[in-house]
Amino acid sequence: MTRLGQGDLSFLGRRIGTIWVSRVDADVAFQPRFSLLAGCQLHEVSAPPSFLTESSSVDLKDIRIASLGGQLRWRSETGPVVGDLSVPRVPANARPTAYPSEHQFTICCSVSHEALSRLEAERGGAIPTFYVDLAGTWAIGGSVEPIQPSAWPVVVPADMWLAMLSASGYDEFDVVELRRVLKEGGRIQGAVDYLNSARRLVSKDPPRAIGTCRLLIEGLETALRELGHGKLKEYLTACTDAERGREYGKIVSAVKQLSSFDHHHFGQGTEFTSHEALALVRICEALLLMVSELARRPSGAAEDPDQG
Repeated sequence: MTRLGQGDLSFLGRRIGTIWVSRVDADVAFQPRFSLLAGCQLHEVSAPPSFLTESSSVDLKDIRIASLGGQLRWRSETGPVVGDLSVPRVPANARPTAYPSEHQFTICCSVSHEALSRLEAERGGAIPTFYVDLAGTWAIGGSVEPIQPSAWPVVVPADMWLAMLSASGYDEFDVVELRRVLKEGGRIQGAVDYLNSARRLVSKDPPRAIGTCRLLIEGLETALRELGHGKLKEYLTACTDAERGREYGKIVSAVKQLSSFDHHHFGQGTEFTSHEALALVRICEALLLMVSELARRPSGAAEDPDQG
C-alpha cells in the first residue's frame, strides 16, 4: 500500500518499529475531521536494552503499544498545530517478530472551520504537507515506558486532499486538467512570476498580495504589446468577440481598480482579508490560463465558415 509518510517507533532510544500513514479521508463529525488510515509493524529485537539483565523476567517479545496521541502540524515538525491527534483503538496486537505483520488502525484529527480556512488560504494550491507528531506509551512486563515523540512528514496528493475537503462539507471543488502556466510561462513569464509572488503573500500580507495583482496585469499587458497584440482587452476581443471582449475588459479593469486601493488612498492602507486576496489571485490565475490558451483569430478570417 502507498505510504504518504512514515516514522520510527522507538523504545529507550532504540528503533523497534515503523509507523506510517497511507491515506487521508473525511470522517463523520459536526466539524471537519481528518481520518488518517495508518499502519505499523514491530521488528524483532535481537538484544535487550542495557537496563534489562538476563535474570529479568521482562521479555521484549511481550512489548505492546498501550497508547498513542499527539498533534498534527502544518509544513514543518515545529509548524503551527492543525489539530490534536487521537487513536480510538491502538494496534495492541502488534508484537516484535522476525517476520512482522502490518497492523492497520485509524488516527483522528478534528479541525475547526476557521483553522481549515486559514490552512487553505495559506496552501494557495500547493500540495499540502503535514507533520505527524505522535507520542504514547509502551506496555511491557507490567510497567509502562514512553514512546518518544518523533515528528515525520505526510505529503497528501492534491486529488486526495480535494476529495477529503469536499467530503468533509468544507467546500465543493471541480477537478479539471489544465496546461498550467505557473512554472513555464513562456513569453508571459514575467506575469507568471508576479502570480507566484502574490500566491505566497496571500496569508502573510493580503494587501501586498492584492497590490501584486496589479503588477501581474501590467506585466501581462506589456508582454502582449511587445508581441504586437495591443491592450489586453483588445487581445481578448480578437480571440472571442466584441461582447465577450467588453465584459472581460470590465473584469480586468475591476482587478486593476481593487489592486490599486492601497496606492491611491493617500498612504492609508486598505484592510484586505486573506479571503479577498485569495479570490483576486485566483481570478488573475484564471486570466493567465485563459490568455495562454486563447489564440487570436487570423486576420481576415470569416466569422462563420458557412457564409460566403
